[in-house]
Amino acid sequence: MTRTLFTRSAAIAVVALLAVGALAYAAWTVNGSGSGAASATSALNLTLTPGSPSSALYPGATGDVATTIANPNPFPVHVTSVALNTAQGTNGFQVDGAHSGCNIATLSFTTQTNGGSGWDIPANGSLDIDPANSIAMGSGANDSCQGAAFTVYLTATAVSA
Repeated sequence: MTRTLFTRSAAIAVVALLAVGALAYAAWTVNGSGSGAASATSALNLTLTPGSPSSALYPGATGDVATTIANPNPFPVHVTSVALNTAQGTNGFQVDGAHSGCNIATLSFTTQTNGGSGWDIPANGSLDIDPANSIAMGSGANDSCQGAAFTVYLTATAVSA
């Protein structure tokens, strides 16, 4: 085989391979465009229910307010603070019926933030909190408050975690 014939045959083989490769690449490379769909869920409100405080309240002292925070959402939330809900009860407090003469105006609640770090509530979960020294009873509380059970209406401020 002469050198010219060999070079020509090699060139034809290379061109043929390139053509076949280009056809194969074209057959397997595709592009497209279109659209997709997504939806966002609506956030549900947290639920706060009474817990069992670990300390008793008496005139001139502070105590704790125990509550359970339930998160019905399919995503976790971060509660940044728990505060008194003054729109409920009498400025946020209520005393049981047997102690209706109790002067609840002597009660005060300090907004809680867990030292500034808040609380993480898991998706579809709950968390018990019992912040110490969150409620105070003034020294002017009358005898009618002895043995009373108080409802402390709270509100939680939260963001998705």
